[in-house]
Amino acid sequence: MVLRRILGIVTTVIAVVSLAVQPRSTAAAEPIKLDTQCFDVPGITNCLDDTFLTYWRSNGGLPVFGYPITAAANEVNPDTQQNYLTQWLERNRFELHPENAGTPYEVLLGLLGKERLSQLGREIEPREAGPVDGCLWFEQTGHNVCDQAGNLGFKSYWQSHGLKIDGLDNYARSLQLFGLPLTSAKSETNANGDTVVTQWFERARLEWHPSNPDEFKVLLGLLGKEIIDGRSQPTPPTPPTDPCAATPNSVSARINPAKCGPAGTTFTFDLYGFQANEEVGFWISDPNGINIGTADTLNIGPSGELIGVPFRTTGFYPGTWQFTMQGSTSGHTAIIYFTIIQ
Repeated sequence: MVLRRILGIVTTVIAVVSLAVQPRSTAAAEPIKLDTQCFDVPGITNCLDDTFLTYWRSNGGLPVFGYPITAAANEVNPDTQQNYLTQWLERNRFELHPENAGTPYEVLLGLLGKERLSQLGREIEPREAGPVDGCLWFEQTGHNVCDQAGNLGFKSYWQSHGLKIDGLDNYARSLQLFGLPLTSAKSETNANGDTVVTQWFERARLEWHPSNPDEFKVLLGLLGKEIIDGRSQPTPPTPPTDPCAATPNSVSARINPAKCGPAGTTFTFDLYGFQANEEVGFWISDPNGINIGTADTLNIGPSGELIGVPFRTTGFYPGTWQFTMQGSTSGHTAIIYFTIIQ
């Protein structure tokens, strides 16, 4: 009787089962080359012209941005999917935004800290517990920025460096240059093989080098070079994923032989925890949350459980399904989750 009713609902389920906007390009104006600076440095063959040179000189130059490692060329921004005249430097990326012509924001920096973390397959770290005395607290991302030795370290460096933009205070200028912190400060091994205290920001990575002279104890990571180099490396194959991993665990129930399988798989259900001889209702929910069931109930029997109930899934479409039983007296619910895979 129990199996006949359950098979009836399965039959009902099978019957139910059977029943870009293209990115907009922004044309970059042809730059007027009024000034050019090249660098007599081994391995550096690209120059900066007046499109980005004035910006480079007035906002920190070599220590902040490094040498140019590509020529200026049109490139699609990974965040906006729009096309901008772009030039990569060792520590950052310059973009020319003609829509901002005549404003301090005609040249913008890339979010290289965020992009490099993504390239490495790393997630933005969880929020810290709260503000730390003597540190800068960023509520937006939940991280502190602190000094590493007295008045030297990431906090002092962050506060003393920033883009020269009229109308902004020092905090806002630093925010324009570095962005918000994405991690806490901790030891990491950088691309050069040095293990140093490191903190990642939206546009930069700060590294603490205690053996350097004071003015060079904080260095900016070569994020531009690392991202460009990373693009030329083959992408490692994605490891196979467990197709059952995302399927929730059953509640007061068991499923065998696994939580997932292709359509046509026969699972075995065990459901327990009900009162002896209790009337129990049951139904199935499809991957879209639609419930398919019957008003009838069945008697659970003196043991308060059902063991070894076969459940065949012929005709079920892919997605996570839910089989539910609920006691009419106790209100106890037993749930089986199973996923139909391609």
